[in-house]
Formats: sequence, C-alpha cells, structure tokens
Amino acid sequence: MIDNITLDNLHIGCKASNKAEVIAMIGAECKAKGYVNQECVHFLLEREHQVSTFLGNGITLPHLPKSATDIILKTGIEIFQFPDGVIWDRSNVMFIAIGVIAKEKEHIDVLKEIASIFSDELIANALSLISDQK
Repeated sequence: MIDNITLDNLHIGCKASNKAEVIAMIGAECKAKGYVNQECVHFLLEREHQVSTFLGNGITLPHLPKSATDIILKTGIEIFQFPDGVIWDRSNVMFIAIGVIAKEKEHIDVLKEIASIFSDELIANALSLISDQK
C-alpha cells in the first residue's frame, strides 16, 4: 500500500492551529479523494478520543475506528507536513500527519507498514524538513 503513494498524496507546508484543524484537513481530503462516502471528521475525532494516534518522532497516524467501516469505499493514505508543528497531546508536537483510510481486511496491515517505516527518526526528521514537493 505504501508504494502506491504519489505526489498527489503529499501535502507539504500545511498550517494548522490545533489537532482539530489537522483532522478536519485530513477528513476533507479523504472525502475529496473518494476514500469515504460521507464526511469522516467526527469518526477521526472519535478514534482520537479512544486513544491518541501520536506515534512519536513528531508523527501522528489518524485513522478511523471500527464503527466507521461502513463509510469506507477504498483504502487510501494522505501525508500532511506541518513545518511549524502542531501541539497534538499536551507536550507532543506533530510535524507529519499520515491520514489512513483502510478497508477492514487491510486496516491492520496498512497501519503496521506505515508505523514501521515512519517510526524511524531519520525518516521523520527528513520529512519534517522538506520544503517543496518537487
């Protein structure tokens, strides 16, 4: 799944004041790309309230809870870079948000693949410093 990411899935130089704005951006993009059949922001927030999606190294992995499986049309990943950072959980600052919408059968595998790649501190730092998509 991760090898299907293109420049169209990368959003460089984003700005947001808080976690809710980040999640709203992710939800809007996922709806626009046809990953879901309805607005999914409230589901992303529901998942975030269950347990934080902050992975460490300035990366967070917002995704849908099991209660939202019926709104998923196709699996997709959107990567958002916030060079100024966004406070995620009290003292955690997020620079990269990886929005994941995954069909039930693919959900765990996609999350594992992303977490294993992006948990590397070197990769996280490199992504947070990119200033242009080219």
